[in-house]
Amino acid sequence: MMNRVSSYMQSRSKGLIALGVGLLGGLSFIQMGLSLPWVLGSLVACSLAALCGVKLAIPSAWRGYAMAMLGTILGSSFSPETLHTLSQWVPTLSVMLILTVVYFLISFKVLARWSGMDRINATFAAIPGGLSIVSAIADSYKADSRRIALSHSARLVALLALTPIVLHYVGHYELPASALPIGQYADQATFSWVSQLVLVGCAVAGWLLARQLRFATGMLLFPLLFSAILHASGYTQAIAHPAAAALSQLVIGTSVGVRFVGYSWKVLIKDGWLSILVGIGLALLAVVCALALHTLTGAPFGAVFLVLLPGGAPEIGVMALALNIDPAIVTTHHLIRVLFLVSFLGWITSRIPNSTK
Repeated sequence: MMNRVSSYMQSRSKGLIALGVGLLGGLSFIQMGLSLPWVLGSLVACSLAALCGVKLAIPSAWRGYAMAMLGTILGSSFSPETLHTLSQWVPTLSVMLILTVVYFLISFKVLARWSGMDRINATFAAIPGGLSIVSAIADSYKADSRRIALSHSARLVALLALTPIVLHYVGHYELPASALPIGQYADQATFSWVSQLVLVGCAVAGWLLARQLRFATGMLLFPLLFSAILHASGYTQAIAHPAAAALSQLVIGTSVGVRFVGYSWKVLIKDGWLSILVGIGLALLAVVCALALHTLTGAPFGAVFLVLLPGGAPEIGVMALALNIDPAIVTTHHLIRVLFLVSFLGWITSRIPNSTK
């Protein structure tokens, strides 16, 4: 019993230290005038600290709370008008699913050829997103979960770092200025404690349902669905306080950064560099396809680019929220993509010889 209490306290202590490092990173980005402080600032600070040997960790429960909060906030970006525009995104959805397969094939060929990974590890490392699902299945095949996690994390960091650069210089988006989330509430007319309780109810109900069903992305999906239904039906127009959005971004950014704990710069250079290059290559492919779709369909480049990026739903959703680029549309696409990845991963693993288990 004492060991469990000690382990619990140690986990929470590491979590608080990690959030402290992430907070310092966010504040540093604000001080330097850089955009997306709570996502990229926390990610950079925690990544550097982890690679320098600092033992950081985010308890899985805290990430679950942040995802429930994030899902609820993303759901609040839905409106009755959003439902009418969903049919216009069928071409983008189709291209996104096709590109998901293309991303996998490119990543697999590169990793299998130049990383020194065997076919099993290269297969799981090449899946474009869904690290939690990939890790669970990879363990049953006795794959090298550390190399797979490093490949996913390095690729994701490259994608997140490139996103604001592409949006600014290719899409000509004006990136939001860094600021502390302590300003006046965004819309006093729609603020009420009842509306905030509605949002809390969506988050708690979705979190409980996700725990009950043990669905990998349910912590994000179910709160988002509950919130989206209430907002799209016109029942509420409640908007979460900016501090809540900043906190969810801080936890998600920090949780990506702490993935590098246990790795050295030598290991990162040996195994991570190739995944970083793959991430850059896939991002450039997403840029080309987004420009083509923007030209052909008239859909906004920023939203299409975020939709086509091969990142995780929480991380890309956070970027859409922080940049205020159609978070409802972007997140809907990525959640559909996660469901597709589950089926695709099942098809891929069914072709891995049973003798490797």
